[in-house]
Amino acid sequence: MINTEAIREFEAKGRKSRSNLKKCLASALSADLNRLLQEELEADVSLCTVGSCTSSTPLLVHRAVLLARAPQILRRGSHPDPKTIQLNNYDSTELKQYIRRMYTADQRMGLAGEGIPEDSESPTIVLNGPDVDLHSDSDNAVVVEPASGLGADLLDLYQRGEGSDISIQVGEQVFSCHRAVLCARSQYFRAMLCGSWMESSRQCITLQGLGPDEMEILLQFMYGAIIDLPPRASASQVVLAADMLGLEGLKDVVEMVLTRDYCRFFPKPIDGVQKTILECLSLTHTLGLQSLHSLCMRWVAEHYVKSWSERHFALLPCEVQRACLNAVTGAMSQANSAGVQCAGTCYLGTLWHRPTIVPLPVGKSGKAKARGVHPERKTTCWRRTTGAPPENWSSGSLLQL
Repeated sequence: MINTEAIREFEAKGRKSRSNLKKCLASALSADLNRLLQEELEADVSLCTVGSCTSSTPLLVHRAVLLARAPQILRRGSHPDPKTIQLNNYDSTELKQYIRRMYTADQRMGLAGEGIPEDSESPTIVLNGPDVDLHSDSDNAVVVEPASGLGADLLDLYQRGEGSDISIQVGEQVFSCHRAVLCARSQYFRAMLCGSWMESSRQCITLQGLGPDEMEILLQFMYGAIIDLPPRASASQVVLAADMLGLEGLKDVVEMVLTRDYCRFFPKPIDGVQKTILECLSLTHTLGLQSLHSLCMRWVAEHYVKSWSERHFALLPCEVQRACLNAVTGAMSQANSAGVQCAGTCYLGTLWHRPTIVPLPVGKSGKAKARGVHPERKTTCWRRTTGAPPENWSSGSLLQL
């Protein structure tokens, strides 16, 4: 039974882990948007101050970011070119500082257009195409917490589907997106849309090897840097999809979820936690999550007597079992070798085993070899699995340094 102190410790570790992950993802999102601004990839709007539209180079920005962070700017276009917006009451230095803050600040700016003084007239925002919600299923979608206000604004833009300029089809579902955000957040989309791929000029691209549920999570991460996974999300499928699109930050989210839900932040071996940690050990080995796999291996080595006697340890691949043995022997020293040997002896008496029905041996005369036992009768014996302990293992092997 988990006591109150253990619950408080688990909650404290959860808050700390979540806070650290949130800071890392927020920083990565700001860095990606800042790089997008500096490189001017997929820039589709020119901003200039009074008198600078002809005398100097305008500032190239992205309509998607303006829609998410300061939509008021888009309704100030007084220049003949619809892709050029002339702003009053700003000099070039102030404008650059404001735009940089728009792309990198963690605080929400959103539809309020924080920091932009209002003109006397406030016409309606006019976009290329009707202002409709392109995500008809968004009411049923589960959106988890974004890492920052910047992520919240971008995620809100994605949910509205406003001003989208590219569609992604996965299976039977079509997702409306923004090229600038995709290029900023994914190396895969950056190469596809900004390189020499044939998809670079298409308005709709099709992705194979993904499911709609995984694609929704990927897009929520690219826009909002979400710090958790929706309920019932498949961690293994999300990791494979993140590998495909080059989203290393999303793999960090999966590691945090597995550490919380499977490993319980590695407490003492109580209430069957060793069972779920062994499951996580196997899963991280399969998915290649080396950081979490090492933590699981360290915990299993520290509590190997209780861990190795579990059925889930017997089902681990042989190479993982050998790695667990090597982790125990690698941590041995002259000071603790005797204790490890005693623990190994205890372990031999607690191996997981299962009942197996086997017939008794019968001699040539047709009688059972065991005296007083009917030849047709079967007996129950206990058979240990071939997977545990590791091959050629004995308590003495722990002392072979």
